[in-house]
Amino acid sequence: YNAVSRMALEIASYHFCPWTLHPWTMTIPQLSLSADFQSIMLLPFQAVMAAFSALPSNDASLRAVAYRYYASGLERHQAQFHRLVPWQKHQHPVSLLNLLLMSMALLEFEMMAPLGMDSWLSHAHGALSLLEQAGPQGCQVSPFFEIFWQLRFLMSYIALSTRKTSLLGTRDWMEIPFLHRGKTEFDRVIDTLLLLDTKLIKGDDWDTKTGEPEKSSKNLSGSYSAESASVSSNQIAGSEQIIRLLINLRELVSAHQADSPERQIALSTAILEDSKLLMSKPFLPFNVSLQVIAAVNLVVQYAPDSVQRQDAAQLYADWHGRLLLLA
Repeated sequence: YNAVSRMALEIASYHFCPWTLHPWTMTIPQLSLSADFQSIMLLPFQAVMAAFSALPSNDASLRAVAYRYYASGLERHQAQFHRLVPWQKHQHPVSLLNLLLMSMALLEFEMMAPLGMDSWLSHAHGALSLLEQAGPQGCQVSPFFEIFWQLRFLMSYIALSTRKTSLLGTRDWMEIPFLHRGKTEFDRVIDTLLLLDTKLIKGDDWDTKTGEPEKSSKNLSGSYSAESASVSSNQIAGSEQIIRLLINLRELVSAHQADSPERQIALSTAILEDSKLLMSKPFLPFNVSLQVIAAVNLVVQYAPDSVQRQDAAQLYADWHGRLLLLA
């Protein structure tokens, strides 16, 4: 148990930053986990720790160790599913939690050491289907809330990429889990990414605090520019910068739907500038690096300008190769 808790806290340290207040691994030391489950949970945590050790030099031997731990953890996780009662719609809370914890741990590894392009998506969807059984009321308490919070961000990326919403974009799931905690500005921005409603698709700007339309950021000539699409990078710090990046991503998808290439170009420029600035920081948390890589990948998808797409694709390839452990 001490080994599992120690690894959980160390993994959380790679992700902690002012706008990610709820690393789900931070809850592990407070849980009463059975000895059998601890031995299972240890496997993906060992995989993640080995991957972090291998990352600086892409060490082949440590990489092999990491994938062996991951494969063993995945095998044990599949065995967990086989023990479920297939006709029982709602599983026992302990069984459900154990499955969720393993799904999240395996997802953690897949995000930092992907076996293929977006291979983490299947783990994210699997974890979400398990979370659905807990329901929005069940996600008011730890550790379900922390797992829910993490999946919200991941599913917001999927919503932007596919322009399809999930159950997390419904009113109950956006409101009930937060009833006793409140929302930060970051949380409210994630709401708008998950919604992708008709107003957003038509290209309207929405105030993340009030839900009311905002005035579009245009210059005096009425056209969009990179400067008007994004506040100067020097004036944005920490959480404000990543929030701005997410808002610009939302607006980029909106502009794509509205067939507004001039606006798409301005927003893509702003996103790439902020991404480069964030990635130049010496001690950027690992999860923030993943957010920025995902943002650049969306520019590849939605930028109308071929030069911008090429620039974004090159940045994605460079950062992907430098920050992720490749099989």
